[in-house]
Amino acid sequence: MKYLKHIVCTFFLVFTITFSWAQATDSIQAIEPIQSIDPIFIADPAFSYNSVHYRGSAVINIDNQTQNCQFTLVSVIDSFLYIQLSFMGIEAGRALITPDQILMINKLQKNYYEGDYSILQHILDLEVDFYALQAIFNSFPLEIPDGIELSYQGELMADGYTFFNRLILESVDYELKLQLDVKKVTFNEVPKVSATVPKNYSEIKFWEED
Repeated sequence: MKYLKHIVCTFFLVFTITFSWAQATDSIQAIEPIQSIDPIFIADPAFSYNSVHYRGSAVINIDNQTQNCQFTLVSVIDSFLYIQLSFMGIEAGRALITPDQILMINKLQKNYYEGDYSILQHILDLEVDFYALQAIFNSFPLEIPDGIELSYQGELMADGYTFFNRLILESVDYELKLQLDVKKVTFNEVPKVSATVPKNYSEIKFWEED
């Protein structure tokens, strides 16, 4: 297993770093899309619900710079993760993550990324897949690599299930931290979600096409 150089920031930090990095970069260096990866996390398939929908607030700290936002997350087990982020009441973006690809739509900069998980390897220098992200956001059992601390605090009761109240994910070696505070959670009811890219949005390219 490759040693991680950065925290497994999962989608929240991937989303934030990707668009900040793309906005500040005049020319994006081409990378090769990956064909397959070996997941570094192993999720236990013995879960008892089919989907979970929760919302709350997030605090993202990168290099001692803190960003607060609100989020909505929908997880349909083994199918997709959907996330929507808002800053000061304004939607910043949304994303749809499936086992095969990631679609991130940046509504502030009117651009988007659509592709495989090579973006995580390129920006965060880690190997991770859909099932790792699913495990993190559902508190399923994980195999945690060295240098990463993941903890869950508190309990919320809903629909006969117990869910975490707070998720904290941080790097031991780098100044990167994610904290989610869950305000409301619903199980086995999937809300309508949309991740359609507007026609006037530009695509962020991370590799050269033939």
